Amino acid sequence: SNKFAEDVTSRRDGHIHDGGSGVFLSGSFDKLQQSQPFHAISSAFDEYCTLLSTRDESTVEMVSTALKQDLGDEISSLFTAMPSLRVILGNDYECDQNDGDSDVAVDAQKRLRYLFCQFVEIILGCQEEPLILFLDDCQWIDAASVALLNQILMMPNKSASNKQRRFFFFGCCRDDEVNEEHPLTLMLSSMETFGTKTTNIMLTSMSKETVNEMVSTTLSLLPRLTRPLADILYHKTKGSPFFIKQLMIDLYKRRLLYPSLTHRRWVWESDNIRDMEIPDSVASFIMNSFHCLPPDVLSALSVLSCFGASVSISLIETLEAGIHTPLMTPLDTAVAESIVDKRKGAFYFLHDKLHEAAYGAIGSEQRCLHHFRYGLTLGNVAVKERDDVLLITAVSQINHGGPQAVVDSEQGVAVASMNLDAGKVAMKMSDFFLAHSFFDHGISYLRRGHWEQQYDLSLELFNLAAKCALMNAEHAHLEMLIQQIKLYAQCFEDKCQAISISIALHLLSGNVLEGVKTTLGTLASLGEELSRSPWWVPQLVIDYITPSVIKQHLSKTEAKLAELSDETLMSYPVMVDPSKIMAMELLANLNELLTFSGETLKARFILSKMIQITLKHGMSPLSPLAFVQYGNYNAIIRQNYEVGYHYVKLGLTLMKQSPSRAHDCQIIFHSAYTRLHVEPMQTAGELFLDAFKAAMKSGATRYAMKCAYFYDATCFWSGANLEELARSMKETVKQMRFHKNLPMISVMLPVVRVTLRMVGESAMPPQIGLMSASGDTHNEEDIADKIPAAMLGKHINECYEAFVFREFDKARDCAEKFISLQNQTMYSGSALYSRIFYFGLVSFWIGRETNSNRWIARGAESKVSIEKLAVLASTWNFQNKTLLLQAEEQFCARNFEAAEKLYDDAILSSKKHKFVNEEALANELAGH
Repeated sequence: SNKFAEDVTSRRDGHIHDGGSGVFLSGSFDKLQQSQPFHAISSAFDEYCTLLSTRDESTVEMVSTALKQDLGDEISSLFTAMPSLRVILGNDYECDQNDGDSDVAVDAQKRLRYLFCQFVEIILGCQEEPLILFLDDCQWIDAASVALLNQILMMPNKSASNKQRRFFFFGCCRDDEVNEEHPLTLMLSSMETFGTKTTNIMLTSMSKETVNEMVSTTLSLLPRLTRPLADILYHKTKGSPFFIKQLMIDLYKRRLLYPSLTHRRWVWESDNIRDMEIPDSVASFIMNSFHCLPPDVLSALSVLSCFGASVSISLIETLEAGIHTPLMTPLDTAVAESIVDKRKGAFYFLHDKLHEAAYGAIGSEQRCLHHFRYGLTLGNVAVKERDDVLLITAVSQINHGGPQAVVDSEQGVAVASMNLDAGKVAMKMSDFFLAHSFFDHGISYLRRGHWEQQYDLSLELFNLAAKCALMNAEHAHLEMLIQQIKLYAQCFEDKCQAISISIALHLLSGNVLEGVKTTLGTLASLGEELSRSPWWVPQLVIDYITPSVIKQHLSKTEAKLAELSDETLMSYPVMVDPSKIMAMELLANLNELLTFSGETLKARFILSKMIQITLKHGMSPLSPLAFVQYGNYNAIIRQNYEVGYHYVKLGLTLMKQSPSRAHDCQIIFHSAYTRLHVEPMQTAGELFLDAFKAAMKSGATRYAMKCAYFYDATCFWSGANLEELARSMKETVKQMRFHKNLPMISVMLPVVRVTLRMVGESAMPPQIGLMSASGDTHNEEDIADKIPAAMLGKHINECYEAFVFREFDKARDCAEKFISLQNQTMYSGSALYSRIFYFGLVSFWIGRETNSNRWIARGAESKVSIEKLAVLASTWNFQNKTLLLQAEEQFCARNFEAAEKLYDDAILSSKKHKFVNEEALANELAGH
């Protein structure tokens, strides 16, 4: 461990090293400098970009091309965190840099973390050397950095080659400042839970021999000559490396350790050194030495310490001009005294103990005034020069001072406005933890009566604070903010944002009924009432939307669309009415909620409503989704695949025309339903991977996990390599647990267990103690029981497993449960034709074994459904399935000669259309 400490210490001063054994990046967290999201991490990778730009052009070109191809214009979101990234991409690289608002990303914070992870993934793939990231002083790690590190270390590996990533992370912290509830401890515990190996290394004080090695190396003398001095230093410092270094500097200043021209080497006065009285701790030793500094140097060091362990020279120069106090010259003196270093355009304290000593020189009661004064000075400059980076630093200093430093209400309003601006900048940087802190501080500076006297400022602060609280899962604080907005907002329009956030909170908390109730009430207030029933009784609305009402509404929509050409729709005006835009968002959420709960019939009414609003008020970012889902309705429900496929493609075209990328994942995902029927399944399944990437880029991790499940499931049903698929599925489950997406875990696990069994691996046991986003724990069975889609998937997958392994009783039991649940929920399983196909095979098997005409009839129903798909949708996807079901039907009818020919045809068709698993299945059934 001491060798490791020595190696890290030798490397970290240079910040980044490119050696033969790997690329070593380093950064350090700072107690007083947490005003930039994951600054320690981003600065290390920014230095990497600088290093990379000095390598040969072929390597730079390879990384640049990979970044542009994989991330596209999204890469601009990383420029703030890594300015040197522009050097790699080339000075002529241009893209549309987003502003971080909700039109660009569902959750910009998660989006930026995903893009950062993709950046790391790309550079790892473009170099052979391992990448080593060392972060010091992790006891001060911020929440944004914890979240980013978690995601980097949890990056899914779906590479077919299963190539090792060669990424290593080392963190260093003071164990006496990290308890069981510390973010670092929780992060490490989480890593172990998800299978990422961690190792704890306890760095103890150096031994006598190690101290002698250090002194020998420092003085360039043989160890036998330095041993007497090393023994004295070890006795006085107990082997603390930094203490030894500071003591040796002090000995040099006192002329007790000096170079001798006579002896041509360093010499020392052992007796005088041994007799020196020094404090037991390095902190006390440093404080004593600080008192010997000139007053102007100590004052400058105290100013410097208010900003953290390192401060840019330009900031110090700006502050010096603003407070009219000498800083640069005294700090140069401190550099000569080996207290701070001056490099790379900044002043650095040479050790955190030196920083703490300088900060401790300011009286505790005076610190808030110092911070507030420096912050105001820099804030005025930042506002005048529109310098966002300086504004973040300035407002952070102001907030270290706090409301107690404010002299009057006018100054409080000015500071609250600065916090509002700083919070918006932090949101653009995708640090919603920091943004929330700024908005909360801004609220704290407002005096009593602020809702009347500073209404606009108050409303904006509370609304943005609520948005950040939702993204940070701070639900208790969010409820308080929403209550304040609802109480003091002067009109319904001013309450809309808070209402929308409260609906999202209800759904995240699992309070679906309350979410539906609020949604319906809000829609009614927006002029889009869904029923004549009281909005506060949502079950009456469900009763009101009857099949006849749905049919009438869809017919009306069909008639209106028939009057419009594709060219007219693609040149349709943009929706500008804020109330209608919000109504579209609410309807989209309601549509998804009804679909997932099994109310697919009523969901059609909602998508029809969305199209009618679009035709009347213009295209919103969610209009393409409505057209895609309308296409799915025509193709899958009405089985008019030509019309359905047409509207799906139209929706995708409208998506590309839209300036918003926030809903691309949903649109691509839903387009895959029809395209999986019409296009070859093996290629169409890649759509779910495209949707997954779009979801991660927009920060919609909940949707991303849904896409990951369907990608793996489609690969399974289309005959992908099972060993590779098993690895991919286990990675997907790991990601779902990491993102605490319990509904998708419950849907995913049954198909994972089937896959693992088919490749001969031990199946996953039932999952217990799964944690939700709200922190509650649940068991797998409890979750699945509440979700019709999960239960249907569970039964059909277990039914398929029993069929493949010829477990008759289990197959019959699962098939009966599947039928019962379908009848109870009215859930449409036709979107997943694999359910129809395999249910048909199982039905024929049960009917044949039990001589049950009822089961054979069910198999025949499935056969007819698949025959229609082969004619109406795609021969490629359904011909082999049709032939196999026909063979099973003939076998049940004891027409063995006809069955044999159909089995042979099914085998040839499966082979021709690349359904490897179904080719094997047809061979096996033919053998029976």
